Amino acid sequence: MPKRQTPVLSGPKGASGLRKVNAAVLLQIIRERSLVSRAELARLSGLTKPTVSSQVADLLERGIVVEDGEGEPDARGGKPPRMLRFAPSSGLIAAAEIGSSVVRVWLADLDGTRIDAETTAVKVDRGPGHVLEALCGALQACLGRGRGRKQRLLSIAVAAPGRVDAGLGVVLEAGNVFHWRNVDVRGLVEKRFGVPVLVDNDVNCAALGEMHSGLAAGVQNFVLIRLGTGVGAGLVLGGRLYQGTHWAAGEIGHMIFDRSSVAENATERGLLELAIGSDRVGEKVRMARAGQSMEGLPWAGEDLAGELGEAVRRNDPVAAQVVDELAAQISLAVADLAAVIDPELIVLAGDLFALVADRIRELVGRVIPWPMRIELSALGSEAALMGAVGSARGLAHDLICDLGHAEARILAMR
Repeated sequence: MPKRQTPVLSGPKGASGLRKVNAAVLLQIIRERSLVSRAELARLSGLTKPTVSSQVADLLERGIVVEDGEGEPDARGGKPPRMLRFAPSSGLIAAAEIGSSVVRVWLADLDGTRIDAETTAVKVDRGPGHVLEALCGALQACLGRGRGRKQRLLSIAVAAPGRVDAGLGVVLEAGNVFHWRNVDVRGLVEKRFGVPVLVDNDVNCAALGEMHSGLAAGVQNFVLIRLGTGVGAGLVLGGRLYQGTHWAAGEIGHMIFDRSSVAENATERGLLELAIGSDRVGEKVRMARAGQSMEGLPWAGEDLAGELGEAVRRNDPVAAQVVDELAAQISLAVADLAAVIDPELIVLAGDLFALVADRIRELVGRVIPWPMRIELSALGSEAALMGAVGSARGLAHDLICDLGHAEARILAMR
């Protein structure tokens, strides 16, 4: 398997590089302060007033920043300062998520506010070319509906399945239902739209979504565990996403959850995922139906968690057994992660977690002797797209400051 190549960002070179850094600093302050004067920019940034004036003039000319009203004059009186604000409508960003049955695309302004969305069904057994063509078609549909818009698309971020080399934008391998290897997602999407593209694992994107807009806002160390057909974790340590040496951090589907499983043949899905993936839980329900229990339940319906929960509430013994096994296996994985990572928070994302969250808290509380929160995701199915929006927004910010495609991608990944 190819090893991760860690990108290295060199420092600014000469006056041109320093100018780009200054632009990034000023633009960040303007975005954070909503309304700010040139004098305040100089004070907050530590830059000279001539430098601020020059940079602001450039941002105004490009439409990235606009003047918006007057502020209060200082204590010495004089002319009220013109206030500056960021213009989020000056450009567009896009986020996409590749799922096992659909691809979803959001189009947003530079503040990350969603403008349009498109969902397209896919058949992953037709290969990555079909899936990526559907993704590009969905984004093109969003762009086509806004033909009257003057903004141009600046960046795209894609939440992809499997182990993803985020430096290259390549899906190294995606087991489960995809069976992808070395799929150059970034290359294809960049060729189609002509703008820089970031690609990362979908669970990592979901963790970023929780960090920016969900339960993990302001939390320096947390883990997001996502359970669907697959199972994976996104690790945020010291306020930054941790991706590992081989881009495999959080691939908890390969964890060993009992001694007997060691003797089983390894699979591309991993032993834990084979035990608790939603399709396998559904398979257990189907087998139970053959035994005339849980009659009427789907084996892989649209609301497996809801149907299974209802059966448990009816005191169906087989449904209770299926949920007990799920709770035991995922609780062990959560406890092991808690012991190794020592996070402040573990976020559980996925419908099946609603059935077992209390049991996870109970087991982890018994075996981990320090405090830790375990919560159900507040963002649900939106988390990965929200994380991708945040990544695309960061990339666009750096591109506006003319850092160049490669440098901007590296900064956006940090």
